[in-house]
Parts: sequence; C-alpha cells; structure tokens
Amino acid sequence: MELQTLRYFVSVYKELSFSRAAKCCFVAQPSVSAAIQQLESELDCQLFIRHSKGVSPTQDAKIFYPHAIKVVSDIQVMQQLFQKKDLLLPFKIGLMPFLSGERISQIIKDLLDNLQGLDLTIVDWNADADARIVSSTMVRQNENFKKLWCDQYVLAMPEGHPLSRQKSIQLKQLDGVPFISRTFCDALDSWNHAIQKQRIQINTKATFNTEEYALDLVAAGLGISLVPSHSTTLHTNIITRVISDVQLERIVGLAYKVDHPLPSQLLTTINKFKDRIESVI
Repeated sequence: MELQTLRYFVSVYKELSFSRAAKCCFVAQPSVSAAIQQLESELDCQLFIRHSKGVSPTQDAKIFYPHAIKVVSDIQVMQQLFQKKDLLLPFKIGLMPFLSGERISQIIKDLLDNLQGLDLTIVDWNADADARIVSSTMVRQNENFKKLWCDQYVLAMPEGHPLSRQKSIQLKQLDGVPFISRTFCDALDSWNHAIQKQRIQINTKATFNTEEYALDLVAAGLGISLVPSHSTTLHTNIITRVISDVQLERIVGLAYKVDHPLPSQLLTTINKFKDRIESVI
C-alpha cells in the first residue's frame, strides 16, 4: 500500500469524483482509477460506488478514511521535521470562555515547547479553528473529543460568609441567600432543575456574561455564585464549598474535526498534559 495511493483515495473521498480528484492531484484520471482499483484489491472490499454523477463512498470506505488521512497527515508532519527550521506550522485553537487560566497556559506552553515552528493563534470557541478546547456539551457532530479534565461546580463565596463555616452546603440553605448568576454556564439547566425541584427561591442580585465580573462581586461580599472549581484558583480572597445534595460538573476536552486528524506530535503532547493532570487529582 503506497502513500500516493492513500492520497488518491483521500482526494476521491473528499471530491466524490475521480476526475475532480485527478485534477486536485495533478495527474490523469486513469492513474487515480487504477490506484483505487489496486487498493480495493488489497483490502478485498469495494470502496466507492460508481454512478453517473460521480462516486459515493461505501461503508468500508467510511471506516478506512480516518485511518488513511491520519497516515497522510503523519507523513506530512515527519517530512516537516527535516525541512528548514524556520518553517512555521500555523495552528488555531478555539477556547471556550471561563476555562482555568492556569491549565490553559500550561497547555500552550507544552505545545510551544514540543512542536518546533508552531505558529499558534488563539481564537473564540465558535470561530474557525484546527482544534477547540471546550466542554463536552459544545462538541459538534463532525468532531472527535478527547477528555482533558473534569470540573466540579462549587459555590464561591467571600471569606467570612456565614455558609463558609460548613464543609459542604445543602441546596435548601441557599433559599433567599444573595446570589450572583451567570448566563454562560454549562450546568445552568441542571442547576435550575435542582432548585425548582426543591422550590428554592434564589435571591439573584446580578447576572453577568463573564465569570470574572461575577467573581469580583463575590469577592466584594455581594453574594455567592456557582462556578467551576478551577476558576477560582487565582482568587485568594474567595473560598469554595461543595454542594452535598447535587453534583454538577463539566468535562473539558480537545475537539477536532473527524476528517482533519491532528499531528501525532500534538496529540502526544496533549496526552502527556492529560496524564499529568490526572496524576495530581
């Protein structure tokens, strides 16, 4: 099985046409057709169904495609290792709001330290990107998802708050307590369901889009807030308490398109970061 054959296969799969694939690969159509026939013979299966408008991939082709494109991508990465050192590798990462700044900074440092020539750009979570660090609830249908860590939601409160004397808080104790709310929250639906089920009246003093503003008001003593556990690590004047009768959490991970596998060296770096995080939990 030759690398060029895999490239022809990937091109036919994307273009759904032998003629268009041949143009993309700058070869004659018979060369592509012959390569696909040879590949089907080697795999002992049919990869494409020919029809008047082009071709359609079979189920076997859909299974084979992610593996083929990964091999092609890995070969490209290996070739780049021996090209000029000043060659840049453009890469965009989208970040969802309110992630742990400490952990994101460490991921970025690891990537820059381990991927020579990486030209890294950080964009919003919903912008076009090569990969996104988001919660599992934000993964798209055409994306793979690799878990990095799990955030438990906790109650953030200022030092000296009456509830701070307890190791954990029951939901019923929040009835009437001044509360700082956030519109962007993965656990918002589950949180609203839990407080409505127990008929708790939340005394919302303010609602913010950004977590930082909410935590500033918490630090100022204006109320408590529901936040991911790792978002308060840099706030020395805020303490957190778990909720004893409901568990809310978010899973944060790396999302990337199924048909655009990431370079193996990048995935290796991400896996090492994940292992390091799990070892200290």
